[in-house]
Amino acid sequence: MVDRCDEARRAGYRRRIGPILAAGLGLFAVAALADVPPVQSTAAWRFLRTANPRGGPDAISMSHTADAMRSDLDLAGLMLRCGEIGTDVIIVVISPFPPRAHPSVIIVADGKEWRFEARVLSAGAELLLPADAAHLVAGPWQSAHELAIKISSQDQSFGGVIPIDGLGPALVKLSANCPAG
Repeated sequence: MVDRCDEARRAGYRRRIGPILAAGLGLFAVAALADVPPVQSTAAWRFLRTANPRGGPDAISMSHTADAMRSDLDLAGLMLRCGEIGTDVIIVVISPFPPRAHPSVIIVADGKEWRFEARVLSAGAELLLPADAAHLVAGPWQSAHELAIKISSQDQSFGGVIPIDGLGPALVKLSANCPAG
C-alpha cells in the first residue's frame, strides 16, 4: 500500500512534469501543459506551439508524461518535436545531465529492445535520440501501448514507463503543424 508521504511526493512530481516538458521545447517560454487539450479524448498527448521571441519559426511538439506510478522520479516523459529534418525524439528528464554526457538509453516495446546513445541538449534535461528513433515512432512503436525506458550514465541511472497510446494521431497532428522544410 502506498503511504501518504509517497502519495504527496508523486502528486508534487506530476505538478512539476508539465512545466518541465514544456520547458523542453527549447529556449521559449511555454504555458503549462495542463491548459492544453489532448489530441483526442482517449490520448494524453499534448500539443504545444510556442512563438519564437526572436521572430524565427515556432517551436512545435507533442509530449506525453511518464507513468508516475511505474517510473523513477527523474523520468519526466517523451517529446516528439519538429526538427530541422523530420521529427526529433526526445526523452525529458528531471535531473539534468552534463552537456558532454552521452547517456545510454534502452527502450523496450512489445517485447523488442532498442539501444541508443543520446545527445544531451543545451538545458541538460533533454536527451535527443538518434534519427533511427524517429523511424521507430513512425513504424514499430505505433502498435505499442507503452515504452519501458532505462537511462544510464556514469553519474546516474533511472527508468520507467511512458504510455504511448494515441501515438499515431499525435504524430499526424505534429507533422501537419511542422513547417515545410
